[in-house]
Amino acid sequence: MAHIHFFFVDPADVGPGQLVLRGAEYNHAARVLRKQAGERIIAVDGCGRRYEGPIVALGSGELTVAIESAVEGGGEPRLRLTLAQGLLKGGMFDWVVEKGTEIGISVFQPMITAHTVVEGRGREGRWQEKARAAMKQCGRSLAPVVRPVAGFARALEAAGGEALFIAWEEAEVAPAGLAEALAGRTAATLFIGPEGGFSEEEVALASAAGARTISLGPRRLRSETAALTAAVRLLDAAGELA
Repeated sequence: MAHIHFFFVDPADVGPGQLVLRGAEYNHAARVLRKQAGERIIAVDGCGRRYEGPIVALGSGELTVAIESAVEGGGEPRLRLTLAQGLLKGGMFDWVVEKGTEIGISVFQPMITAHTVVEGRGREGRWQEKARAAMKQCGRSLAPVVRPVAGFARALEAAGGEALFIAWEEAEVAPAGLAEALAGRTAATLFIGPEGGFSEEEVALASAAGARTISLGPRRLRSETAALTAAVRLLDAAGELA
């Protein structure tokens, strides 16, 4: 079976029975992949819809696809997981956004914490583009949201009402009972510290707000590794990886 490529389509370019790829997506399809009329593609609009159909026309700067199927929420997890992550050095937040999107994270909340080395302000637009590109690559249909950089207390306040988890190296046990903690929940927030970890005051503040402290095992993980490890555990406990 031939590989079907995924593309991003602007919702404004979706009409009755057809959609049109323009700009960078047109260039990628027509000039890089050399797509021809009759070949099938999948297009996602970043708003939760996924379309599939054959190419019916290739014009100057436009590629038209006949929509044969449209799926709502294709590739999306039921649990809306927010990753509240301390800012990272060396562009590693780019990597977290890309890989986090692939595994099913829905919202990224970059944070400044007590131990954060402030680097990465003003990159929210770049991270949003990374999330959209990863969404297309992995077959999701809803682009994850990248929120503006916020302080720890503000991020905690924004997560009110959700199931809360905070990874802390001094937590006594590895995660257990996560499935029960997530039962019936549609949203959860996972807090991951920067390279220096969370301060005791931040952990106490999170615990007072109802967050569950979790350990990720006996080995010390880099912040970006901890983020994906913990996110996978939560999504798996919620039945999203089965």
